[in-house]
Amino acid sequence: MEDAILRFGTITLGSSTAGYSANGIDFKVEKEDLSNLLPCVLVIIAEGAVTNAKISLYSGASDNPTTSIKDYPAIASMADGDRVELELPLSCARYLRAGGTGTGKVTATIEMGGKSAS
Repeated sequence: MEDAILRFGTITLGSSTAGYSANGIDFKVEKEDLSNLLPCVLVIIAEGAVTNAKISLYSGASDNPTTSIKDYPAIASMADGDRVELELPLSCARYLRAGGTGTGKVTATIEMGGKSAS
C-alpha cells in the first residue's frame, strides 16, 4: 500500500536534449526540504523498450523548470514495465519536474511511504 503518489507523468526521452515530464509539482514555498518527505523515492517505469536513459530532476522558481538539481547514472536498458527506484535530493526550489535523455518513454512518480519506499 502506498501512502501517496506524486505523478510527473510520461516523459518522452530526448535523443540529445532533455524531454520533460508532462506535470510538475508546485510546493507553494520558495524552498522545499525534500527530506521531510522521507521515506520516499523517485520511481521510473518504462513504457516499452528504453535505452540509455539519463534521468534528471529539474527545479526552479518558475513553472516548468529546466535547471537540473540531480542527475542520475544512466540506465543502459529497460523492458516494458521495468521499474527503477532512485533517491531524491535533499532540497529543491518551489517547482520540481522530471526529465531526461535517451531513447523511449518512461513514467515518473514520487512514491511516499509504502513497502518500496520504506
